[in-house]
Amino acid sequence: MDRHQGAAVTTGRRSTMLLTARLMKAEMTVWWCVLLALCRGGAATGGVYLGLAEPYVYEEGQRCDVDTMCLIPELIGDLVGEDALGKYIGEFTQYRTLISGAAVDFTNKRYESGVQVFRQSFPKGLQGTSTGDKNAVSTCFPCFVLPTPAQSPDLRYVTPGGYMVGWTLYSQGSMATDLDWFRDGEDGGLVVLFSGEVGNVSSVVISPLTNPMDTNVMLNRGSLTLDWGVKGQVENIPPGYSAEVIMYPGGEGIGRNIMAWGEALRNYHATQKMADPSAEVLSYYTDNGAAHYYNPLPYRNFHDAVMSVYNYSVTQDLPIKRLQLDSWWYHKGQGGGVKNWTEIEAFLPEGIAGLYEATGWPVVAHNRYFSSDTDYAQQNGGPYLFTVDEENEKALPLEKIFWDDLFDSTIPWGMETYEQDWLDRQYMFTSALHTNLTLGSKWLDDMAEAAMERGLNIQYCMSFVRHFLHSVTLPPVTQIRVSDDYLLNPNQWRIGVTSLLAHALALRPYKDVFWTSYENVNVVFVDCDLVLPDLEHPWQATHQYGGRANVSASGKPCVPWRDFGWDELYFGSGMYENLCRNPQKLRDGAFCYTSASFDIPEEEWEWEYCDVPRCQLDCYILNGVLYLGHQNVTQSGLDCADWNGEYDLDGAMCRNPDNDVAPWCYTNANHTERDYCDNKCPEAKEMNSNLQAAVSTLTAGPFGVGDRAENLNIELIRKSCRSDGQLLHPSKPLTVVDGYFFSADYREVWTAYSDVSSTHFGVIFLAEVGQQLTMTPRDLNLESSFENQTLVFSNYPDDLNYRSIVSSQEAMELPPCGGYLNFCLLYTTPRIETEEGDLYILGELDKWVPVSPNRIEGITVIPSSSSSSVASSVLLSVRGVASESVTLSFTGTVDFTVTCDFVEDGVMTANTQTQTCDP
Repeated sequence: MDRHQGAAVTTGRRSTMLLTARLMKAEMTVWWCVLLALCRGGAATGGVYLGLAEPYVYEEGQRCDVDTMCLIPELIGDLVGEDALGKYIGEFTQYRTLISGAAVDFTNKRYESGVQVFRQSFPKGLQGTSTGDKNAVSTCFPCFVLPTPAQSPDLRYVTPGGYMVGWTLYSQGSMATDLDWFRDGEDGGLVVLFSGEVGNVSSVVISPLTNPMDTNVMLNRGSLTLDWGVKGQVENIPPGYSAEVIMYPGGEGIGRNIMAWGEALRNYHATQKMADPSAEVLSYYTDNGAAHYYNPLPYRNFHDAVMSVYNYSVTQDLPIKRLQLDSWWYHKGQGGGVKNWTEIEAFLPEGIAGLYEATGWPVVAHNRYFSSDTDYAQQNGGPYLFTVDEENEKALPLEKIFWDDLFDSTIPWGMETYEQDWLDRQYMFTSALHTNLTLGSKWLDDMAEAAMERGLNIQYCMSFVRHFLHSVTLPPVTQIRVSDDYLLNPNQWRIGVTSLLAHALALRPYKDVFWTSYENVNVVFVDCDLVLPDLEHPWQATHQYGGRANVSASGKPCVPWRDFGWDELYFGSGMYENLCRNPQKLRDGAFCYTSASFDIPEEEWEWEYCDVPRCQLDCYILNGVLYLGHQNVTQSGLDCADWNGEYDLDGAMCRNPDNDVAPWCYTNANHTERDYCDNKCPEAKEMNSNLQAAVSTLTAGPFGVGDRAENLNIELIRKSCRSDGQLLHPSKPLTVVDGYFFSADYREVWTAYSDVSSTHFGVIFLAEVGQQLTMTPRDLNLESSFENQTLVFSNYPDDLNYRSIVSSQEAMELPPCGGYLNFCLLYTTPRIETEEGDLYILGELDKWVPVSPNRIEGITVIPSSSSSSVASSVLLSVRGVASESVTLSFTGTVDFTVTCDFVEDGVMTANTQTQTCDP
């Protein structure tokens, strides 16, 4: 038979397929593998595809003892049919375990498009399946046999890993040399394999099609098998359970194939996402990186802090429309989890309802994992069924009624979006989520069903890939965080890949909060190494150094991390440029390599610690109430006197035992004179607010600012929205181009577009691109924007002054845009032939998205009386709000503008012939 066309086992005599098994914790663990081979060609697309290989069949009489078990083929047949993915043919094989007699079904469907779907099902269930390893699989179908490096030396992979849709441990590399970085097990769940070169790429996307919460992928690096199956700690598989894995091939490029894969999943599940109001308007966020994250200063409480923002927004006519409340507002229990999801009265003396009544801002409400002592669990005297993991200090609700009641409690205070954060910690440290096969899906399904019944949206945060994949079945899950917490991390905005994944599953990517100003004083974010106990409480969490130091303690320049691959090895740890870092706490503090490269053996690399201040030891944060360092000289240069037991302190050092404004000490022996100390830690700064604002807008998801009221940059914020707070998004978010997966030269080349009346307006984002690039519209994923002659022009920075006329689909020279955190924005607009000459719509040039469908709702070309291909005039339908003035720019034979002055909310018509705008 053709090994690439599926596995049909037909036997004239009784045969068995031998399977390895292992005995662990007195349970028999059954393993079976149907081997598959990675093959080139054969698909209609001409791309790489994986075909089912013939199983290894043993003759009757093969011994089956305690070390091995046998599956006996019972039913074998062919399949023909059609489903949401199209028409298919395939094979069905049912096996019976020789010892227990349990039935196991394998199905392989092959579609006309080249897609394959592999299904394993258990009609009567299966007992004792745990391997004891949460990163393994306890069943295996499909199990791909990958080619060796000799067979396919250019085969590469992309594996998102860790939380935030795989942002934190994202990895890509060669299957020949970089397998150590391949993300699988608990951290993985989505694999892209590809070969070729930019413009000529064959790829395949493999992921669970159903039940991703229950499914693991495991790469056996020795045998080069890629195994998919039930996750390894599941104890029993219930009767009737099944799971499917999809293999989606394509020869049109990596990004296009990821989008096509996502469309296939969406079609298969027929899920229509709910409308998402909070993703469409300007919001104020208080999460990790915001000035008021666990910090109401200079106000007494968070009610006053938020009201200061509200009052400032009113006086400055800043149209903030939503408010995010992070984890600071509710009660914590064991392990920092949720004890009770109600307001801490000291923080919000008038409650969230009081804020909602005063501001009218609907709320995006944060929640995290539940603590083992949560008030809601019956085990602790509460009314709801929970599973409680005392060892890991976590708990998980087991009934939908819990979510019904929790969400009903938010009605008085206006929750519009529920932010489920810490998804990874809830999953990692709740034992039942590993041992119970279906609990993870039920947890997320119950939450989503309760939200949907109440018209609430859900934002996933700190999601593993499995959470992300499961969201495709849930209409109210509409937003997802695609980066680590803001924390003024210079690496945090790099979300081109994870935004692509989110967009493929119709999720709105969210970059996280940001500062619109250079600095916000008296914040918890500092340019020092924070060395507090890691108790999972944000105000006590251990933070790695995230500052800008880039020389070692002896003054040697640091080697850029990318020069030896650590920027990708520790993706998400801020390993960018040559900044001092300490990824995954490898050493006792921030360090860097002073001599290292791919050409030098790693054992010969040289490194040194960096001389950076340590928070609470060398310097203090906020008012220094936790300061424990050795500063013993005051701001006036006076020596500190010994405390001699006062305030239960001894020694001559600066301290703040009475919660004063700063650490202080006595300066004479009789304690009659005192002075403040001035060793405050250097506070973090936002090095490029324009970059943060542009990325937040162009990724087409939520937009949250987080400055103190008086630091909000009104002019910058208005570049992202209309006067009513409606965000001016593109139709498709910024995502990476295929060059990203091949070369650092294309590391941050992203593209987006707006569709208005079947006209495509492209956006090209270039960040830290130090050399001129030659790229075609296809390279940029912007073919539809270059169907005829097109103008490419710059609109940021002001001094770039780039304009180029590009013929249909021809290559273009993109300008260099180098330098640390520097970026450029180019836009495309197609030629419109008019009686006066060529016309190009530039749009609203004081916005990050000059042509947004949320501003320009339609374009009508009025044909000339002499030629249907030549326009006599072009009409633009422009939406605005009362008292708003909108100026649109055009170019062609001459440059001109048309201004629409809105008397009331509605749509006006801009006429390019008369250069007027009328109701």
